Amino acid sequence: MLADKNGRDELRRELTVVDRDAQIRALSNPERVRILALLIERPGTAKQVADWMGATRGRVHYHIKELEKAGLVEITTKVESGGVMEKYYRAVARNFYLARGIGEHEGLAGDVKKMISASMLGWRRREILEVDQAAIARKVICDCLDTKEGDIVVIKGALTQRDIIQPLDRAVAAAGAHCLVLTGGGPLSDFILRWKDDIGSVIVIEEPLEYPWENGNGGVEWDVEEKREAFLRRLVESGTKFLYAGIPGYPLEDPVSRELIGAGKRFIYLGYPTPEKAEIMGIDFHELHDACWAALDIDYHDLERRCASLKSILESGREIRITSDGGTDLTFATESREVYVDDGIISDWEVEHGRGWGHLPAGKVIVAPVAGTAEGEVRGGMTDYFGVRITGIDLELRRGEVVSARAAANDELLQLVLSEGKGDSMKLGGFEIGTNPQIANPIGYALWDSKSYGDATLWIGDNSLIGGENEASVSWGFMVVRPTIALDGETIVQNRQMAG
Repeated sequence: MLADKNGRDELRRELTVVDRDAQIRALSNPERVRILALLIERPGTAKQVADWMGATRGRVHYHIKELEKAGLVEITTKVESGGVMEKYYRAVARNFYLARGIGEHEGLAGDVKKMISASMLGWRRREILEVDQAAIARKVICDCLDTKEGDIVVIKGALTQRDIIQPLDRAVAAAGAHCLVLTGGGPLSDFILRWKDDIGSVIVIEEPLEYPWENGNGGVEWDVEEKREAFLRRLVESGTKFLYAGIPGYPLEDPVSRELIGAGKRFIYLGYPTPEKAEIMGIDFHELHDACWAALDIDYHDLERRCASLKSILESGREIRITSDGGTDLTFATESREVYVDDGIISDWEVEHGRGWGHLPAGKVIVAPVAGTAEGEVRGGMTDYFGVRITGIDLELRRGEVVSARAAANDELLQLVLSEGKGDSMKLGGFEIGTNPQIANPIGYALWDSKSYGDATLWIGDNSLIGGENEASVSWGFMVVRPTIALDGETIVQNRQMAG
């Protein structure tokens, strides 16, 4: 469907995949990428585009014709003006994606491919998701970290994450603070501890998910599924400690992070989407990309109020019952338990009590059930273990402990992980309710899924960080989607609607 010159294009394609040689060659020129980005936003003539760019009309007209021949732009309408027929062009879709494997094309250099991808994804964030990365950065620096003038903020990330590092850096400067950016893989280095007294806060941006698999295939690289399965076998069979298995980058697992948090430094672990992570986890990258940026771009003070209200409600009751259309029916006591909140804002009280850390995106309340009180069944739950989704999970709990477990998909992995747990790994450890208003559905990644608004997560194993008695080698969450949650017989959550 063609748009008119006023931009009415309701039926224009949402996306097109760049996969033909002619399209790749057309986009190997940075000027054409810029022209395409402008024609995504609104239709224009060659003269108008030239004026927008500050370029010559002849040069722009040539590039537009090359884009048209490649099928990336089209004529929307022709208007006669003063005896001259003006042609209005517009991009054929609202979004463009590079097909998998396109980087193998000899005409497309790596830097150009990255530039095209960054340009298109940046446009998608602004126009489709309406996400402003500068606004996100200001919220993280000012709202979440409460950065003051003169503070030193350490940001650790990779050069490929500069689309968020640069706005964070600018937000730090705007707050009158100082920024130290560390690049490179691996955990925080010990050398940063030499200046811990001067540091105010730390942001660690999630690294691309990479499993430490060995090349055991005679020097031939395995495909993703083979790598993942081989790694999981070694990990689980070796009995490796897997505390908070669904959340990579758990801050308290790193000794440098622990020391910084113990010294009263605010610490944020910021989730970041990458194609590599999405591929390894079996998630569509664009779904992961959209979920990340939408979930980060929220009103954190509003989230703080939501979490505080739900915390107050939960702390006023004695027993929780969670049910679902899938057959879940579980009760447990929470009387006298403190309710913890993950609202993205690190308060002075949390810093003083050694809790000055959090994950972004944020949004959940957490409580440890009273030991030995959980009775009932979880039906149709789901989880992920280092990127592998396990679905259709049925758990039976008696006197607070899992007595049977099975899964419709990846049951072998479920059984293997459960069999390797040490200590109280089969006891119910925690109950969470997601409160992030921008996370509406789980996507198979625990860092996001546990924040899904109005959904619940029940996790087994260690709960010592939230006032429980369990000591175990694992804390592993199982989601129940669209549950009904009642407190002392009164419904507080139903169909993703919350009391208060």
